[in-house]
Amino acid sequence: MQDQEQEKPRKAGWKDRIWGGIALLILVLGAIGFWSVYHKLPHAEWRNEYKPLSWKAAGVCIDEAEAYWKASAGDPRMEIRSYCFPVCRLVLDGAEGSGQVTVRFLNAQGVQMGDRVYLPYENGKFVPRQSNSMQVTETEATVRLEDGFLSKDEYTLHQFSQDTPLWRVEVDCRPQGGAPAPLGYLSILPHDL
Repeated sequence: MQDQEQEKPRKAGWKDRIWGGIALLILVLGAIGFWSVYHKLPHAEWRNEYKPLSWKAAGVCIDEAEAYWKASAGDPRMEIRSYCFPVCRLVLDGAEGSGQVTVRFLNAQGVQMGDRVYLPYENGKFVPRQSNSMQVTETEATVRLEDGFLSKDEYTLHQFSQDTPLWRVEVDCRPQGGAPAPLGYLSILPHDL
């Protein structure tokens, strides 16, 4: 009777070991799947990094800003439709006195591409002008980077692809007789491709 009252603890059978192995396998495969997907997700270099608007410094206020890659379709200097170039559009809310707003395009490695673009302002408004690389009204300026690309091969080399980190635009201002002051910055987003 005492033998019947005291039952021996049951050892884990082969069924329990199989279920444990399956659970461990699912856990390992899930971790591997998560890790592989995680590395394909957008990270810091893909985020739309920007200084929140309105941008204000040294009496200048930029109310709206955007930067994107534009296809060169219809541009007689470009022979292949797939070439793209970066564009920055700024809307000026107002500016005290006179001076200039500066736009710089930086590639994925932080190297400045092309020359700085200077947008003069007087009496609270941009000085209107128009050229191949910019259209400026009293309140809005659209600047596109062309000077940094010297050949068709360079257009191809620097155009947007999903394997390339985002470029960046930095905007500064300099009142006449004053020191330069940073206004804002933002990533150049893929657009119009």
